[in-house]
Amino acid sequence: MRKSVWVAVTLAATLAGCASTGVYESETAKKETFSVDTNSQAAFRRAGEYVRACHTQVSHPYGVSYAWRHSLGEKGAPDEIQLYKVGQPATVLELISAEADGPANAKVTVTVLGEGRWDEAELAAARKSIQSATPTCRGATGG
Repeated sequence: MRKSVWVAVTLAATLAGCASTGVYESETAKKETFSVDTNSQAAFRRAGEYVRACHTQVSHPYGVSYAWRHSLGEKGAPDEIQLYKVGQPATVLELISAEADGPANAKVTVTVLGEGRWDEAELAAARKSIQSATPTCRGATGG
């Protein structure tokens, strides 16, 4: 019995080491940085609304669902939103960060996995949504 417990623990630790971290280690990741004519907190709220309206609060094919987590930057670090598939929180599919770029502007960086629906069209939809303050999801043909 004891041996099987140790085997299970070792196997779990080994598999955890193989988990992908998505955009953080992907060689195909796509990134775009742009300016937004609002403060960083408003840009961060716009990014959150985009993620909710286009990913977490809508139905996706094959029953796939997405979730997100956010962190407020401290000591000059940017605020971040990480989007992932439910059940796979270690694999970040889309990362959005916002930071101040002057008193009334924000610098936003969107990084996507670069595979499947996480491509240039996703970058364009995120940019348009955050800059316009109106969630604009990618087209139905884009997945």
